[in-house]
Amino acid sequence: MKTITTFLIIAIAVSSCTVTIPMQTNLSDQTMLLAENRNIKADYVIHSDIENGFLKYTTIQKNGVEYHRDELLKFDMPKAFTELWSSYFDSKFNSYSNDKMDIEIILKDFEFRDQQTTSIIESSFTGNSKNSLEAKAIVYVKIIYLNNIYENEFIIVTSDYNETQSMKIGGSYYTSSHTNPTQQKSQLINDCMNKGIIQFENFLRSVMMTSK
Repeated sequence: MKTITTFLIIAIAVSSCTVTIPMQTNLSDQTMLLAENRNIKADYVIHSDIENGFLKYTTIQKNGVEYHRDELLKFDMPKAFTELWSSYFDSKFNSYSNDKMDIEIILKDFEFRDQQTTSIIESSFTGNSKNSLEAKAIVYVKIIYLNNIYENEFIIVTSDYNETQSMKIGGSYYTSSHTNPTQQKSQLINDCMNKGIIQFENFLRSVMMTSK
């Protein structure tokens, strides 16, 4: 059978299979632009309370019913979190400076929340389904600078939309998606970590103003 469209990704819809999310640890252009170059040595410690393995993943139907599918998405969060934040510190701080700052960064929690905006009845008639996928992280930060201690905890949220179309070809059901769902999740994780760095930068600016 010929391909119906060239821009849709066709995949067998198997909801129970485990998906390994590809890793991205790229500092975004926005992060590089908004983060200041500091003549300070960052003596940093980075830790993830989220282990290498499965991520929290909740599907929320339009009627509000939630399904927890924590065995579905596999990702090496400690590696991704450590690599991206280390890249930030190595790029924006001066390791040769005599002015030193102790920094602790801990990823306390992370989850995906998949909010369905199309009801099951609508989807059964049209085969079309729309959803908003949200990545949410909680990051704790501790800064020791000039013998003063500063602590904060950030809630970071990024989201994106997707639309899928289900169809029956022969005796099997397939799903086409405007966005590659796996790549979308990978990008959302990376965007969420970058947004956390920007929030850290805002907090750091207040620390620097207070310490003057």
